Amino acid sequence: MKNVSAEKKYMPEMPQKEIEELNSSVKATSAKIIADNIARMKKTDPNRPEGMKYFDEISNFFGQRPKEIQDAKIKGKKVIGYFCVFAPVELILAADAIPVRVNSGWYDTSKLGDRIVPVEVCPVIRSTIGAKMIGLSPYLELSDAVISTLTCDGMTKLSEILSDSKTIWTMTPPRVKDSPQSLQLWKEEIKTVKTQLEKITGNKITAKKLKEAIETMQKASKAFRRLQELRKGNTVLMGRDAMLVNQAALWDDIKRWTEKTEALCDELEMRIKDKAWACPPDTPRVIVTGTPMFWPDNWKLPTLIEEATPQGVLVGDEMCSSDRILYDPVGIDEWTMDDMINGIAERYLMASTCPCFTSKDGNEDRVNWLINKVKENKAQGVIYYVVRGCILYAMEYTRVKKALDKLGIPVYYLDTDYTREDVGQMKTRVEAFLEMLTARVDI
Repeated sequence: MKNVSAEKKYMPEMPQKEIEELNSSVKATSAKIIADNIARMKKTDPNRPEGMKYFDEISNFFGQRPKEIQDAKIKGKKVIGYFCVFAPVELILAADAIPVRVNSGWYDTSKLGDRIVPVEVCPVIRSTIGAKMIGLSPYLELSDAVISTLTCDGMTKLSEILSDSKTIWTMTPPRVKDSPQSLQLWKEEIKTVKTQLEKITGNKITAKKLKEAIETMQKASKAFRRLQELRKGNTVLMGRDAMLVNQAALWDDIKRWTEKTEALCDELEMRIKDKAWACPPDTPRVIVTGTPMFWPDNWKLPTLIEEATPQGVLVGDEMCSSDRILYDPVGIDEWTMDDMINGIAERYLMASTCPCFTSKDGNEDRVNWLINKVKENKAQGVIYYVVRGCILYAMEYTRVKKALDKLGIPVYYLDTDYTREDVGQMKTRVEAFLEMLTARVDI
């Protein structure tokens, strides 16, 4: 475990008044953006499912859920933040701690991050640094420790920067996941996190507790996959709504999230029987892949797609911030501690399609996952979304495009920054792509 150093190596000394003023200003802007996003989602689908009301409420970063976590901390619970889907959530739950993902989706704080790192650095990294500088993110602030997976250079240095003010546990995934030694190396990383969790919480992770945690997450995965299945081949739910449900799993109580998602699925099944579609069935169907998008600010591309003229519908994605979150449950043959640790290690390594991996055949898992997603969801086009500075996703575009070209699936490269200023330009580019998809359908 890395202890928080008394001497800050990176974080600048800021006057308390400046911190408070910036926190208040960005928080007020964020609250308006959250409300605006939800209002626009409701307007896009006037017959929006009743079950979405819960997810609208839990999406407020300054509302119900942070207060619940704060109350739990007062009673002795520990909160473990994490940046990446590599973090073993089952172990966090087994230690009777609260898992929350803490990546920053705020545009405004990326400018603050520029005070510490160059503007060429991934804006998600800069935004997260900026959020910490002014104490904006309730989930990051509430975290007693943060699991940081070193998937790229930006994440590696982010871990070091945040260690000025947070206890950081790093995990290093192997770059070649199909080599003979990779799984064993990753298993040791999992075991280290287990030990760290037991130490910080004071709770022993027993076989019984771990089995219960795995079963809890398996139920969540079942609800998650049910939602994805119901969306295949129809327009029963708008893409932004599905993304919000997906992301809510990252900070909500997972048992409650599972119950609410199952209830939403029940409602969607009735809507399918009644053919109560969220948009016309002939609406151009788009899948998005690339840099992860985080609520609430970094929602501009899904919004542009579903509010465009002509309108499109986001029918799926290949993102670690949405359709990949809970898709793969932990598989267990025997409920021994060693078998459960093996199952967790395999689930978080072998199922991942992160572009941080390479292999003798290239990162084919990601390409195959995306192609299957396109086919299953009957997508007519793919938007490859990259925030400037996200080198891993940018470098994989050419290979992904070649694979999609072979299938005759149009793919459009859309690069942007963490800013609202380029929405007009993006709107023009997205609508041109949707017009092309519409023309192909009409031929």
